[in-house]
Amino acid sequence: MGKIRLLPDELVSKIAAGEIVERPASVVKELIENSLDAGSTLIRLDLRAGGKRLISVSDNGEGMTRDDALLSLERHATSKIRDIRDLFSIKTLGFRGEALPSIASVSRFRLTSRTREEIVGVRISINGGTLKSVEEIGCPEGTTVEVAYLFYNTPARLKFMKSDETELSNILDIVQREALSHTEAGFECLHEGRMLIQLPARKTVRERLSEIFPDTELFEVRAESDGIRVFGFMGGPQDARSTAQRLYAYVNGRAVRDRFLSRMMIDSYGRFIDKGKFPQGVLFVEAPADEVDINVHPTKNEVRFRRSRMVGDLIKSSVMSMLQDAPWIKGYHRRVENAVRSFYEGGDSPDYAWTKLTMGSSPHESRGSIIESKDSLKLHPNDGFNLSDEGASDSKEPEAQALFGKRGFFSNLEILGQLKGLYIVCASKKGMILIDQHAAHERVNYERLRNAYLKRKVLENQELLIPLTIDLSPQEEMVLSKHKDDMESLGIKLEEFGNGSYVVRSIPSILRNSDVEGIMKDVIGELSLLEEEKSLDNKVDHLISTMACHSSVRANDSLSREEMIALLEHLDRAEFPHSCPHGRPVAREIT
Repeated sequence: MGKIRLLPDELVSKIAAGEIVERPASVVKELIENSLDAGSTLIRLDLRAGGKRLISVSDNGEGMTRDDALLSLERHATSKIRDIRDLFSIKTLGFRGEALPSIASVSRFRLTSRTREEIVGVRISINGGTLKSVEEIGCPEGTTVEVAYLFYNTPARLKFMKSDETELSNILDIVQREALSHTEAGFECLHEGRMLIQLPARKTVRERLSEIFPDTELFEVRAESDGIRVFGFMGGPQDARSTAQRLYAYVNGRAVRDRFLSRMMIDSYGRFIDKGKFPQGVLFVEAPADEVDINVHPTKNEVRFRRSRMVGDLIKSSVMSMLQDAPWIKGYHRRVENAVRSFYEGGDSPDYAWTKLTMGSSPHESRGSIIESKDSLKLHPNDGFNLSDEGASDSKEPEAQALFGKRGFFSNLEILGQLKGLYIVCASKKGMILIDQHAAHERVNYERLRNAYLKRKVLENQELLIPLTIDLSPQEEMVLSKHKDDMESLGIKLEEFGNGSYVVRSIPSILRNSDVEGIMKDVIGELSLLEEEKSLDNKVDHLISTMACHSSVRANDSLSREEMIALLEHLDRAEFPHSCPHGRPVAREIT
């Protein structure tokens, strides 16, 4: 008997399901796209346990007859294409005919549907790929798909699912991605009976943007050449985030997570944003069907362009044109003026204003760095800015100190000046040493915050004179609610304000002159990326690193000689002075 054999249909279906159904969010994506292809104007999701216990997607689309509903559950049965020519001119979101049978094979599945012409609808129940029942039922026009206990019959897949919060966050991201490109439809999403997303149908993308990006001003970008069109709305450099979660790309109306498109969008900003930061925005690419291949992967997240260089050039030229016009500067000044006006209308002391507002009178002051440095860098060895005894101990010098010699190395350097607002230039015996001022100050602030936290397990905070209200996306709200205690231990006190808004009451004292809203967004973004297995100390360490970065001097911040001397003295007392918390070298020697 030969060694090669045909696999049974049940096993084949589960293997195929693994390519399409990776987690609850991928189920939601397939079901929403089916609803949109059916012409739905309202799509409603009802979730339990982050989608692991139940995903219910209902729509008011055209529905299916009994025969079509049964056929839709057969593999490679589809209404979207008929022959090979249709494969290269696809205008619908789905076309493979794989999603429903794949989902039904790894869950307890129920489909209910009715067309406008029929009096009664049909309900089909399937458990793990096995048909259980087909019955007539009274139901509204449209389709409802219920997916319960996903992966219940594939334990190997089940154990790789994350927490309810993580899976829910991924689902909410999918809903928002689909809602951005299909403004003609309304979207509602409930979790455990609580409404998390409610987006009514809109006429334009800009109207929908104001709901998904409530706290970010986006600016139009546009370019076109030889039948390929790029357009969208991108944020200014000042609104860059620490994650790429708020960067959306679409090809011919289809939401994609394509590396090429993401890289082009990020690279377009060049040096306008810091390394490790990501712009916010939405970009649409429209191209003739024969110019783009969407049949690359079963999830349809990746695409290939016949003229990828032209697409990349159009993206870069559209974004760079917006950056050259710098429309965000006008908006920035308007935000500053509004903040100042609201402060003075409150009748408080003008001298205290700049320690509380989220922005200063110039882009550099908005970081709060140079103001903070004048208070913190001009300190003496025995003042309250000292690092802990562990960090200042001479008896057990860390091996990292050997990188630039013995303790006292930095404070003994001869300062020559400051280079391009980036480096402190010092003379050494072998030549010159360039001190990265941001990395150095970030290291000092990180150890200051970390040692203070280790001593008391809580950071000293400062009440905001004017409490700051921040608007969060549903995903950000989920992250915040999960880690609220962690943030309070770091001196950040918040209160829920309703409708996705939170009020920041206090912040760590070291951040009093910083962009509080920017810090909050980055801290939440950092938390959303942390692995669930990380310990509390690891989470806190990441958050302290983020706060240290925000409270440090930045590029183009001018330092006085006294501030440079103070920074080098504090650097000498650091436990690991050779790099910032993120690993960037503090000093480079030029010989």
